[in-house]
Amino acid sequence: MTTRSTEPVLVRCATVEHDGSETLELSLTRDRLMIITPTVYNRTLWTAEQARGLRDTLTRMLGRLP
Repeated sequence: MTTRSTEPVLVRCATVEHDGSETLELSLTRDRLMIITPTVYNRTLWTAEQARGLRDTLTRMLGRLP
């Protein structure tokens, strides 16, 4: 059985702990979307542009799932 996976896609965000930018890492493996976050979800700060980028990336990746 082969495992179908995609190269990770990085989406920029900022966190409460760090003033600099961080990244979420998104990838598809088999029929699952994996999201690796730099911090807990409620401590991530998003600009409107970053949130739109995340939405667009998630929409594209979810569309590729079976």
